[in-house]
Amino acid sequence: MLRVFNIRVGIRVYSVKAAKKDAKKYTDTINLPKTKFSSRLSAAKREEQERHVLQNKIAVSYEYQEQRQLGVKRKPTFVLHDGPPYANGQLHMGHAVNKILKDITLRQQVVHGREVNYIPGWDCHGLPIELKATSAAEGQNAAEIRQKSRAFALEAIQSQKEEFSSWGILANWQKDNIYMTFHPEFIANQLQMFHNLYERGLVYRDLKPVYWSPSSRTALAEAELEYDANHKSPSVYVRFALNPNGLEVDTKGAQIYALVWTTTPWTLPSNQAICYSASLEYALVRLLDRSPRELYLMASALVADFEASTQLKCQVVQTLAGSSLSTLTYSHPIDKAQTSLPFFDASHVQDSKGTGLVHTAPAHGPEDFLVSLAKKIPVKCMVNEAGVYTKEAPSFLHGQSVLEQGNPLVLQHIAEDVVHSAQLEHSYPIDWRTKQPVIIRASEQWFINTDRLKTRAAATLEQVEIYPRTNAEASKRAMLTQLQKRPYWCISRQRAWGVPIPVLYSRTTGQVVLSAGLIEHLCRLLRSQGSMDFWWSKPLEELLPAQIAAELGHEVEDLVKGSDIFDIWFDSGSTWSAVLQKEQVADLYLEGYDQFTGWFQSSLLTSIAARDCAPYKALFVHGFTVDEKGHKMSKSLGNVISPKQITKKYGTDALRWWVASHGTQNMSITVSDKLLLQATENLSKVRGTLRYLKGVIGEQQPDRQEQAILDVSYLNKYLLANLVDFEAEIEKLYNAYEYNRVVACIQNFIANQVSAIYVHLIKDRLYCGDDRELHAIRQSLTHCYRQLCKSLWPIAPFLVEESWSYYDPSGSAFHEQMVQAQSDWHDPRAIEVVNAALDVKRLINQQAGDVNSWHLSVTIMSGSQLELLRELQPTIGEPMRSSELCEILQVGSVTVVQTDLNEDLEISLTTLDTPLCPRCRRYSLEEDAAAETCRRCSQVMELKN
Repeated sequence: MLRVFNIRVGIRVYSVKAAKKDAKKYTDTINLPKTKFSSRLSAAKREEQERHVLQNKIAVSYEYQEQRQLGVKRKPTFVLHDGPPYANGQLHMGHAVNKILKDITLRQQVVHGREVNYIPGWDCHGLPIELKATSAAEGQNAAEIRQKSRAFALEAIQSQKEEFSSWGILANWQKDNIYMTFHPEFIANQLQMFHNLYERGLVYRDLKPVYWSPSSRTALAEAELEYDANHKSPSVYVRFALNPNGLEVDTKGAQIYALVWTTTPWTLPSNQAICYSASLEYALVRLLDRSPRELYLMASALVADFEASTQLKCQVVQTLAGSSLSTLTYSHPIDKAQTSLPFFDASHVQDSKGTGLVHTAPAHGPEDFLVSLAKKIPVKCMVNEAGVYTKEAPSFLHGQSVLEQGNPLVLQHIAEDVVHSAQLEHSYPIDWRTKQPVIIRASEQWFINTDRLKTRAAATLEQVEIYPRTNAEASKRAMLTQLQKRPYWCISRQRAWGVPIPVLYSRTTGQVVLSAGLIEHLCRLLRSQGSMDFWWSKPLEELLPAQIAAELGHEVEDLVKGSDIFDIWFDSGSTWSAVLQKEQVADLYLEGYDQFTGWFQSSLLTSIAARDCAPYKALFVHGFTVDEKGHKMSKSLGNVISPKQITKKYGTDALRWWVASHGTQNMSITVSDKLLLQATENLSKVRGTLRYLKGVIGEQQPDRQEQAILDVSYLNKYLLANLVDFEAEIEKLYNAYEYNRVVACIQNFIANQVSAIYVHLIKDRLYCGDDRELHAIRQSLTHCYRQLCKSLWPIAPFLVEESWSYYDPSGSAFHEQMVQAQSDWHDPRAIEVVNAALDVKRLINQQAGDVNSWHLSVTIMSGSQLELLRELQPTIGEPMRSSELCEILQVGSVTVVQTDLNEDLEISLTTLDTPLCPRCRRYSLEEDAAAETCRRCSQVMELKN
């Protein structure tokens, strides 16, 4: 601890003698920083400068870093596999966050000497693109839809690609080294993977209930769902009349009903069973406002909940073991011909809500469907692709929408069996594109057998690193839980814009007809024609040579083409196979946190299925952009800020700085003019620092070897030692993807070690010192400048490349440099020595008030700190004016006095009455009245002359 004792501040009241009134001006003799690197740019000049840097430096940097590794001992290539954005419109702030975080990740690898592999991609198929491309016209055929969708996607890709490039994204844009999911080679790879999985039994076709969007007329994956938290559904208790002799009851002649709760009355026409739990206790209750001869069966534990929900009073007449329900049968409440439907014991029945009895319609529920498989009961689907009842439904429902008229019509028809009806507001799945409710509907679809993949996928996921670290374990657990809950993955869709599932079917039996020869033939056609349009435009007779038909064991006229396309999650989930080389595994996937249930999972499952390993070693997730009030950005709210607006107003580096500052640590990333202006101001301060350093160090002289300087200055050693620590800390933070802390570390280092300490304390030597001192400072600040450029280049490449162009007149770019702190700069002693002096300086500042510190004479009485301070001023007991301790303390004279080692530090201040040198304003003038400058300045000027 530092304490101050017996401070004697002798402040005399008199005028300090000034230098001669007609003193000369010494500006021309001072080493002032000089540079043409501007302190700020107008918007027009900034746009011009960004364009110049982009075209001449950044555009070639990806190809350069690839070639740089040729002929040298190569480090392992860092592979970042790009999750493909949809090719369906203008870029928004979410795109900016994602692509800039990826670019920062790549660039930090490059500055540390690694080659990177990054191939940008686009997801080109799917309903979002189809709807936008064909919104103006109805009744278009598949060929027209595909033509318009392809043109729309290509136009969007071109626009997005140009904007991505304008952000400085590191990729081989010049050679158009990108991937698109409608490229022929991409599709061929996908078809071959499908056939491989089919042959191994991992892909199959079956009738199953899936999420179905009536508004889009297609099946949906779970990742294509959103949830409406305020959806309103009927909450209905319906009675099912039990057949007599099924139960031993005490009340003779009573009519017993099974009481079922449902929020989807429209599914009641498809009811095929009632499920119960053998482990529960059930009760027969009498409803006090109904006939005493009517008894209602429900779980004992749910009687109180029923009373609370319905306000109907119950009297428990008898309790029954769940196992006694196995022989019960009942009559269908709508289809009176079905008079003996069964009860089944099922594990999904619980006593947490409802009645403990579950209405079971195998066509409209996953658990219901599993029961139908186990008990071999029929799956009756009475709903078509548009969500409308078919002719198989009861006549009063023909042609009616299940979501609009279904519920009221069914409830009206069975009004006498509705015990209680209310409305429930709850979370309900909706189509992520049309925002309309979805249903669960059984249909013939293609599935990936996830049951065979889950165990291996979960074990592999345990080895995957997840960033940011703060949420890593929770994120991994959530993904594992979702993976285990997933019953199957439906990979077929019923649209025109996509990759066709390349299968034929027997016209008579519906059996799947598929072979390796068929796939190879289709791939040859694909490569020759450039697309899969032929699947829709040509009849099968033209597509299928007789030889292949013979190999398939069928006549061509006995076969029909499939009409399904692949789920776009299967498209994007197989991108690793088309983009990564051979058995290559990406070092990183980087996307929004919603991809835990989307691309991360689909990629994992396809990779496990095809090659028994994860496609990635690590996952980095980021949040989503919101406005300053926390609202999601949307056109309807009028709160959308586009990246183009930001780059035009603040500059591209300001956008990148904002992403680095706010894009990694929170799941809600606030976009506001306040934060963007803050990013601009912070970047302006960084620019000012680079400009000052550039002004001091001048231009790089490549033809002149750097002259070794025997520099014993502790401040120079201090800066170089701090550069070693700074470089290590920055690299550690970059490798942990903590880019917000990188920004904070850079700002802190500039504000403290560089500006407040080193630059501030060496100004006298810099401006007024001799050539040797100036050269040593320039060497130190050159290393500092290069290290700052290295730390900044991943985040602000435009600023760094612009600054570097003023430093290196040869025209080389910063990305061509290899910057590394030297191991011999590591000097903990130097840091300890300077910090000891800075502790003393803080005490002086506290006591000196407004006095110019160069007029102060300081006596330091030190015991414990003596050894450190003697490094800066070896002489003990005598006043010194030119020691480095004087320089750091910025005082006119220092006397160091040794005291007992156990005593705390003491200082004593007095003022000096000698006028200061008019050139350096540090040293006092000699007693010789004729002296115009101090001895040091006189010697420096004499040597210069």
